[in-house]
Amino acid sequence: MSEDVYREGTPVPDAGDGALPEPPMVELTAVRKSFGAQRVLDGISLTVPRSSVTCVIGPSGSGKSTLLRCVNRLERIDGGSVRVDGELVGYRLRGTRLHTLGPRAVARQRALTGMVFQNFRLFPHMSVLDNLVEAPVSVLGLDRREAVARAHALLDQVGLSGKAAARPRTLSGGEQQRAAIARALAMRPRVMLFDEPTSALDPELTGEVLRVIRALADDGMTMIIVTHEMRFAHGIADRIVFMDEGRIVESGPPEEVLDRPANPRTVKFLAHH
Repeated sequence: MSEDVYREGTPVPDAGDGALPEPPMVELTAVRKSFGAQRVLDGISLTVPRSSVTCVIGPSGSGKSTLLRCVNRLERIDGGSVRVDGELVGYRLRGTRLHTLGPRAVARQRALTGMVFQNFRLFPHMSVLDNLVEAPVSVLGLDRREAVARAHALLDQVGLSGKAAARPRTLSGGEQQRAAIARALAMRPRVMLFDEPTSALDPELTGEVLRVIRALADDGMTMIIVTHEMRFAHGIADRIVFMDEGRIVESGPPEEVLDRPANPRTVKFLAHH
């Protein structure tokens, strides 16, 4: 199979001597991404420790969703590097040069990250149970009986134990989003990515989804959450990242960024939230 050589100058890591420390779960270094002439990510560097929760906030169009999509290779970056659990995403090293991975290798890497979108993206022609079983069987090669048993356990975990046979269209928005979370967890990801998980929900349904996400945090799941729910972000995040115009403007603990922001752009944004 022919492969395109990535020529954007990602530094080749130096193995050094002796045992290396455990890498962060997610690490972005000088990541750039453009759509045509529009620079959407402009040199983003971000480290997400294991078992931590990072909430990404910012105005519409600031690059938040694109950042998530670059982490799990739904978008191909133009420069810099992305690593998940120490593994370079989308490329492999040959000597001192980086080569683009093929579709199967990318699919294997993508399984490291569970992605939950705004609009659920459940398969409408399948039952809720089959939505959870399909990918573990077809992508991970799990025995169907094992996949079904795990799916039932996950549905119980998100409060949908009685909905296994239902079709997505019969569920409320909150139930569909919880089913989408369970489907992502069925792949046994090492990190969960949430892209505005409550933006498509009525306010009364938002709480049930946020409770599931909070329970995952309590269980030690590493998560990156793009959200407009400032109160939720304050209560769950270990770190808040504020983005604007494709850059990280300010980051730190919620008590600093949300309660005592230092950057005028952050102050202006929070004044309207």
